[in-house]
Amino acid sequence: MRSARVKALGCLWILCLGPLFSYPSAQAASRTDIDHAIVQLGKTVPNMKLEVELTKTWSRAYVSDRIEGALLTMDPDFLNRLTPDGVLFVIAHEYAHVHLEHQKKLGLKAMELAGMPTPDMAFDAIERNPTTMEKLHAMNRQFELDADEAATKWLASLGVIACTEDVLRSIDGADMMMPVVPSHPGYYSRREVICRK
Repeated sequence: MRSARVKALGCLWILCLGPLFSYPSAQAASRTDIDHAIVQLGKTVPNMKLEVELTKTWSRAYVSDRIEGALLTMDPDFLNRLTPDGVLFVIAHEYAHVHLEHQKKLGLKAMELAGMPTPDMAFDAIERNPTTMEKLHAMNRQFELDADEAATKWLASLGVIACTEDVLRSIDGADMMMPVVPSHPGYYSRREVICRK
């Protein structure tokens, strides 16, 4: 059961990837592509420890940083709309949040802004203050771009180009098909980072 804080924050700590266009079934990704992506990323990301759970969820994909290793939860319908390169990018992006300690940094910033001793208490206080919440949203928007940049670099070290239609389709839809999510940058801002030469 999700706490009210997580529901209220919506997508602050998780990546809500936009709706995707359908792929022919021959290109649809599978659990095998997830396993392959984790093995590939393990070659370039030091000490990578990630478990993936496929389950229906209100988000497309999100990561939880745990003591025993990160847990990536992915909606199976979302997976079916990805290609193998799209899966590789999504997993790299999500793991970048863990690698770069984004959840910890957001929690510390919330505690500082709210003057509270724990992240949960801080987020509960901040969610009632839109001006303060916007400071966290701005921080998280930068974290999303940082995760895109890290994922793009990791893919490049594996000889995979991230600026392709398959990868960009995995982030598409946020500007035109979904309501604006204040904690995430739009498609074009993300595309600029991913396709930077």
